[in-house]
Amino acid sequence: MEDEKLVQLFSEQLYAYQTIPCRFGSKIPATNNGFKDAKQNYVLNLIQDGCNVGLACEASNLIAIDCDYDPSRGYDGVAKLQELELKYGKLPRTLTQTTPRGGKHYIFSAKGIINPVGKLNEDIDVKYRGYLMIWPSVVNGVQYKFTDGVDDGIFKIAELPEKWLDAINQPNYAESRTQTQIYENINIEAMFNGCAFLQHCRDDAATLSEPEWFTMITAFAPIADSDDLIHQLSSPYPRYNYKQTQQKIDQARRFGKSRSCAYISRNFGYCNNCKYRKKEIK
Repeated sequence: MEDEKLVQLFSEQLYAYQTIPCRFGSKIPATNNGFKDAKQNYVLNLIQDGCNVGLACEASNLIAIDCDYDPSRGYDGVAKLQELELKYGKLPRTLTQTTPRGGKHYIFSAKGIINPVGKLNEDIDVKYRGYLMIWPSVVNGVQYKFTDGVDDGIFKIAELPEKWLDAINQPNYAESRTQTQIYENINIEAMFNGCAFLQHCRDDAATLSEPEWFTMITAFAPIADSDDLIHQLSSPYPRYNYKQTQQKIDQARRFGKSRSCAYISRNFGYCNNCKYRKKEIK
């Protein structure tokens, strides 16, 4: 009975994140396009179908520090992480799971993440632009288990301290943070009137995909005092969350620029014939 309660409780916590089914007992995605097919709201269905579960990190606004452990190959990521904490400061308590091999995943908010490195050292990977196997997945007969960062069944997702952000992001991150330009006295109504994509984001907010939503946010984030507008545009989504939306706004500002017309055209099919579209620089 206790296991059934945990399944229900943890499934509800994971409900807000983007996940994919993986084959039984395997890390191999059971989707045509891997983690790109991740979607929200169906973790419990995956569990009931006997699937392993992959968590799409970037799409879920999460990042994981993945500490490998394999004594036979000389890997001890947890010990190496303690060495890094002496350099960058102790990491805050956050959602943590053990892996079938005995390694650990420390799962953090992706707030402040722009262009992360793939590895911190030979024993520690950074999982962001991809997916992470997560509870209750089983590989080689052993289950992934949450072992810390769960208070009364509620996940604790901490933010990375500034020194850790600087360590994880690519070397040009610190410079890019200072170059984000904020614009004032922008005619918001004119922006909507001149852009079919923004009209779509406003009128179809309840059904936007995460990439469309974030692209919309990048258009308004560089504008002074635009937070309330972005929250207003985001609120029709059935699972709107103020904190998550604010994290996306902060992420967009650190990103430092709006998604281009060419990007929107290439990924969402809008702007192909728009007279305002800027030509893509090659």
